[in-house]
Amino acid sequence: MNSLFMEGNSEKEVISSLEEDIMVTNSDGIIIKVSKGSGSHYGVEPESLLGKSVYELERKGVFKPAITPEVLKKKKKVILVQKASTGKKILVTGIPVFNEMGNIDQIVSYSYDVSELLVIKEYLNSVEEEMARVKSELDLLREKSIKIDGMIADSQEMKNIAETVRRIRDVDVTVLLLGESGVGKSALAKWIHHNSIRKDGPFIEVNCSAIPESIFEAEFFGYEGGAFTGAKNKGKMGFAEMAKGGTLFLDEIGELSGHLQAKLLKFIQDKKFYRVGGTKPVNADFRLLAATNRNLEKAVEAKEFRQDLFFRLNVVPLKIPPLRERKEDLFALIHYFLHLISKRHNRERQLDKALVDHLLQLEWKGNVRELENLMERLIVTSRNSIITKDDLPYEYHMQEKKEEFIHLEGLSLTEILGNVERKVLINAKKRFRTTTEIANALGISQPSVVRKLKKYDC
Repeated sequence: MNSLFMEGNSEKEVISSLEEDIMVTNSDGIIIKVSKGSGSHYGVEPESLLGKSVYELERKGVFKPAITPEVLKKKKKVILVQKASTGKKILVTGIPVFNEMGNIDQIVSYSYDVSELLVIKEYLNSVEEEMARVKSELDLLREKSIKIDGMIADSQEMKNIAETVRRIRDVDVTVLLLGESGVGKSALAKWIHHNSIRKDGPFIEVNCSAIPESIFEAEFFGYEGGAFTGAKNKGKMGFAEMAKGGTLFLDEIGELSGHLQAKLLKFIQDKKFYRVGGTKPVNADFRLLAATNRNLEKAVEAKEFRQDLFFRLNVVPLKIPPLRERKEDLFALIHYFLHLISKRHNRERQLDKALVDHLLQLEWKGNVRELENLMERLIVTSRNSIITKDDLPYEYHMQEKKEEFIHLEGLSLTEILGNVERKVLINAKKRFRTTTEIANALGISQPSVVRKLKKYDC
């Protein structure tokens, strides 16, 4: 019986692989050859299969259904799933072997345990579900800590603003951005536009404080040719017309005069306007955003700003807090600008921890704009790859906490001033290479610098 096993490297054998579960049956369904791996799926020894009828094995429940009858019936390759007496599910492939007369002489079958494949499939499905969940969480985290052209929403105040922005960005509603100069009102306005239904349209920014009142109407509404002395012959399109299909952003709107406020109110209400010198109305199609660093409610009370215009603008007010009131954003912004500006100027720079701690204590009256400018200055002027407090401009060394002077209590005014002067000179000496540079920075003469350095032995 052992001679009926398939032998390796035998040219007479149909299949050379002996590790798989392979069987050969004749046209009567009798198993005439098996591999050494046969029977493992069915819980029997391979020798016990030789000479047995597949029909008999099917009746006994060793496997079901038998593949041989299907191959004989269809006269072609057949693939099916068997259920074995062991409870396993077996994927079986049967291949007919034809003789010279075109009849089937033998059927070669090989099988695989698909139970393992099903386990793998279930595992892959679970992995896909987990990846989808993780991706969803990452998207949520990315939205919760969004970066808007330098604006980072890590503080709770900015997260609230970001959430409001996400809710209204696809709606053509007027948004009034409030906050001190430099907090990022323009950046937020651009982000709202680029994530709105008008993102494919233009973003027209108008600085209301930068345009002289005498030419504001001509610049804003445009003018017809020859409308006034110096006007172009073909006329000129104004900002209101340029914003067609997009977003019109009116920055520093609180600086407009009462006369221009009235003109703007009518323009917003009617959504149409006339060019200077024109007689034909021009329809406006825009999404309005406005910004100011003024307290418009107080300006209305003081009769410096029209109440009706204020209500037109104050549909969705967003007040951006100053940088000194959102320390979480300050820390993130410092490193954001470090990466952004270092990449821009192709300079690898790192920040010393003491420098970061110092930056977190400053007032930042210029807010994000001031921070960005300082970071760029530090990155392009620092001599070493690690930026330290010594690289800070002189004026930023002077913004020390009052607590630093507590230990001077009990000293005379002369002694206190002397200690302060000595500290200033030491810092200046670290920053500048020559006494002339120190003198220019401190606003005193070079001989005075030499004399004071000698006086304080520094």
